[in-house]
Amino acid sequence: MVELVRTLRALVMIIRPANVVLTALSVAVGASCSSAPAGITLAAACACAALIAAGGYVVNDCFDVETDRINRPYRPIPSGALSHRTAVSWAVILFAAGVSLSWLLPIRFALMVMVIALALVWYAGKLKRTILWGHILVAIISGSAFVFGGMLGTRLAPAFAPAFLAAAFHLGREMLKAAADYPGDMEQGYDTLAVRRGVERTCRLASIPLAGVIALSPIPFIIGWFGFCYLVSVIILIDGLLAYVIVRIWQSPSSETAARMATLLKWGMVAGIATVWGDVWTRSLTGVMLTLR
Repeated sequence: MVELVRTLRALVMIIRPANVVLTALSVAVGASCSSAPAGITLAAACACAALIAAGGYVVNDCFDVETDRINRPYRPIPSGALSHRTAVSWAVILFAAGVSLSWLLPIRFALMVMVIALALVWYAGKLKRTILWGHILVAIISGSAFVFGGMLGTRLAPAFAPAFLAAAFHLGREMLKAAADYPGDMEQGYDTLAVRRGVERTCRLASIPLAGVIALSPIPFIIGWFGFCYLVSVIILIDGLLAYVIVRIWQSPSSETAARMATLLKWGMVAGIATVWGDVWTRSLTGVMLTLR
């Protein structure tokens, strides 16, 4: 019984539950940006994206066992809580469930889901250990969650705003994670950005896409896709956090700092989703109130 509980807990932990929830919420935010109605279709899209994301995290850990023994020995596989074979089976189940669920949606969603699932396997097996292409792919996939939700509505264009900003955000975060993973990647001989260019330079390069998010964040307000609530929130919550992270990685460009800042940026993901969703609902409520006057 104890072993069963341990295995079930490991199956949950390996999918990064918090990140999976953020993926589902990103789809919902993209749908709200495009004025998509709430309902079973939206729920299916969110669940589908969550399952594919979960499968991606599991397959990533399946390929990263040796580096995780050095960088993250507490994770389910290197800690012995989950066998490699069980993890592979779990990844297959999650991907199969996500792809199967996608066929309840229009064909364009199913095709997008299959492409992303294959891309996640390609990333974990090959691109993650390259200088920059793996980071770019993860950034694109992360931003695509908003577009995936936006495709459910009638105004797809506004969904591209959080998608683009999220892609730049994740690009910077992935570069910091590469700097954080330097010890294990170096020992395994992987040709990553941090191994090739060094931790200090990688940390400082990561500040470029993060600074880009700060510079571009007001544009959705300027072109009229989002309102004043968005502008105030993005400046205070997101730009402020990113500015702090940039200062810290320039002051102390090390693997330890990169790891802490990458973890801190998870809160930036939460703040970004809350900012966009809050603005959409604020403007919707304002519109209802004006209609009732």
